[in-house]
Amino acid sequence: MSTEESYLALLKTQLDRIDERSFDLSSWKKTTVLLLSSCFGANTAQVAAIEKIAYAYSSWSLRDESGTVDPVKTDCKTTLTTIISEYKIKTQTTDKKKQAKKNDLSFMWQPFEDELTGASLKKLKALLSQPNPSSEEVVAFLKDLPNQTMVNILQSTLLADEFKKWISQ
Repeated sequence: MSTEESYLALLKTQLDRIDERSFDLSSWKKTTVLLLSSCFGANTAQVAAIEKIAYAYSSWSLRDESGTVDPVKTDCKTTLTTIISEYKIKTQTTDKKKQAKKNDLSFMWQPFEDELTGASLKKLKALLSQPNPSSEEVVAFLKDLPNQTMVNILQSTLLADEFKKWISQ
C-alpha cells in the first residue's frame, strides 16, 4: 500500500468516526488536523477548515437546530469529504507529473540544440521525424559534424543529471 493510499484510508476512517455514537469533536479535530498536516502541510486551508468547525452555543442556534441532524457532524462530513476528494486529485496530479518526468528525454535533445546550427538542427529534426529514418542517413549526418561538436554533444548527454540517475538505477 502506497503512502497516498494509507493517508486516504486514515482520512476515510476519520470520516467514519463522525457517525459513531461516542463522537467527540475535540479529539476528532486533533486527529484530523494531524493527518491533514502530514498530507497538505500545517498552515493550509484544509487544516484551517477543520479547526474552524465548532458548536454554536447561542440561544438562537440551539432553538433553531433542536430536533434536527447535528449541524457540526454535517459540517465535519462535508468538509472532510471535500478534503478527501481534493487529496485524491492532488495525488493523481503528482503521479502524472512523476510519470511525465520519468519519460522526459529533453536532456538528450538539449546538447544538439546547444551545439548545432539552426540549419543543422532543422535537418536532423526532419531526418528523425520521418516514419522510418534509415540508419545510413543518420550516420551520414553525424559523420558530417565536426569531431569536437560530436564530443561536446556526447559529453553533455552523458553528464546530464537525468542520465546519471537513470544509469544508477
